Amino acid sequence: MKYNRTFQALAIPIVNVYDHLKYNYHVIGREKVPDGGCVLVANHTQWADPVLVGTALGNQYPLVAMAKKELFQIKLLGPLISALGAFPVDRGTADIGAIKTSLKAVKEGKKLLIFPEGGTKHKAGDEAKVGAAMIAARTGAPIVPIYISENKKFRSKVYVVFGDAYIPEKTKSKDGYRAIADDMMRRIYALKETI
Repeated sequence: MKYNRTFQALAIPIVNVYDHLKYNYHVIGREKVPDGGCVLVANHTQWADPVLVGTALGNQYPLVAMAKKELFQIKLLGPLISALGAFPVDRGTADIGAIKTSLKAVKEGKKLLIFPEGGTKHKAGDEAKVGAAMIAARTGAPIVPIYISENKKFRSKVYVVFGDAYIPEKTKSKDGYRAIADDMMRRIYALKETI
């Protein structure tokens, strides 16, 4: 099943109810998301993070998200998340197909969600992956940092905080992408202090 904007729009209000029932859920700064294509980057600690960002955005924007390819091999989950806007990436390689899909989505005006930490199993101090940095630099699209509460539990306070959009410097070098990625993660975790 391919991305279906109508299905996404119908699903978001249902998921919104679920998020508010499960958590003491708060969204801060959604108005900072610019019109047009942009790259949304967030920290990642639990499977619920993409759902929380999707709900936080509401139905105002079409959202697509990069997700590890293993999720698409799960019989019922794969078609569902595809319809909701997810597309696969092979995290073990330089996945040209995923990069092309990302560039196309941003150029078409969609919001592209990427978790630069690469998954939920990471430690403090691990380097972010540079894919989001490269996509933003190549398209000239704004980056929107997002902080999602860590250690989410039933009925705990959970925040999704949108930071100010910014356009990174143009670059085509590995060092340039690394600098953008490192700055991106600093901006994401700085939002924790605003809660």
